[in-house]
Amino acid sequence: MSKVQLSPHFTLAELIESPTARSLAILKQYTPPEIIVSSLKKLVINVLEPLRIRMGLPIWVNSGYRSPELNAKIAGASRTSQHMDGEAADIRLTDIADNKRLFDCILESNLPFDQLIWEYGKDFPTWIHISFNSDGRQRRQVLEAYTKPNGQKAYRNWVKR
Repeated sequence: MSKVQLSPHFTLAELIESPTARSLAILKQYTPPEIIVSSLKKLVINVLEPLRIRMGLPIWVNSGYRSPELNAKIAGASRTSQHMDGEAADIRLTDIADNKRLFDCILESNLPFDQLIWEYGKDFPTWIHISFNSDGRQRRQVLEAYTKPNGQKAYRNWVKR
């Protein structure tokens, strides 16, 4: 399974890898259903691979596909998360300070994304959530995740920095 290439720069293994799953001992040593692999491939071919080429830098996937079991264990994760359908990835560059450049690159591109989310951080996002609807309908919705005073995760329309 680790040798399954979804594109020249992305493997199936890295799109189903999860540090959270490892830390919680939720084993993900399996090949997800074909419908999930198909969705992941669409995400990679339409968004991640073109972005990797455009940036000319490695793009790291923090979280791609999440099983419903794993998604339920992640604080603040939506019960309808596109991660569970293989349609979303949380990504970053090697140097976290460069994540703003990655975010801006996506915004300025014509990449067909569904959602782009600046995940926390004032001057640069800690990571970037990007999704691609397998059905082809892309909203190009741009949001910012933040923490409410009560500690809950919330979203608002992103404002250019």
